Amino acid sequence: MPTDTPTLSTRAWTGLAFLYWLAFMAVLVPGNLAGALQAGAAVDWGRQAIRLLGAATLGASATPALLALARRFPLARPLRASHAAAQALGVAGLAIGLILVSCLLAAWLLEHRALPAMAEVRQQLTANSLLLIFSLALLLAVIQVVGRARPLAKTSWPAQLTIGEGGRLQVIAVAAIDWIETQGNYQALHLGPETRLVRETSARLAARLDPDRFVRIHRRAIVAVDRVRRLEPLANGDAQVTLSDGVQLRVSRGHRQALRERMASL
Repeated sequence: MPTDTPTLSTRAWTGLAFLYWLAFMAVLVPGNLAGALQAGAAVDWGRQAIRLLGAATLGASATPALLALARRFPLARPLRASHAAAQALGVAGLAIGLILVSCLLAAWLLEHRALPAMAEVRQQLTANSLLLIFSLALLLAVIQVVGRARPLAKTSWPAQLTIGEGGRLQVIAVAAIDWIETQGNYQALHLGPETRLVRETSARLAARLDPDRFVRIHRRAIVAVDRVRRLEPLANGDAQVTLSDGVQLRVSRGHRQALRERMASL
């Protein structure tokens, strides 16, 4: 599964998103103020400034979630349709969540009430849901376009692992690893007919491996994706993989979808 992060850091994207929402809200404010003035209502400029800055800050707070959607559900074949649907659901959920939080904050900070009135919440959802969904979707689209146009440099993953074996240091080519199995306090590196043991935790060893090439299929097993020749579902929800050398391994149901997506991205 592709995991490229959009070009900028989360902090930089959040700062840009704040400016985006500030500009977006500034476009809406004149119309709202004009309506209030025509109705003869007095305008509290301090209150309006607080609303503007608060709305921009709240909108920007959703940026990490948008970045996570872009990373977790990239719009790349062959899963483009399902990932687009997942992004749409995520954006809709974010929009509703932002509206609910804004109603709660407005009640607390501006009206000194513990909770907003349900009529106000319904009115805000009805009036602003579609507009907010559009705005979030537009920002998500920008994130993805920028990410494709200027992808981050890939992490330089080591081509070799140095392990201690029998009091000696040995170098193992990462490309030779077929799969890795946890055996007590050791990790068994399976390299064709050979097996090498390294005293390491599974998590620490996995952190040294390229996640585009190696995927966890079980809490005790990691496979090289390019060695997988067949993935077959089992009746209990798990699955079974057959590697290029004929070895068959169990895939737990929690890792089955991740392996399928990673195989599809090769």
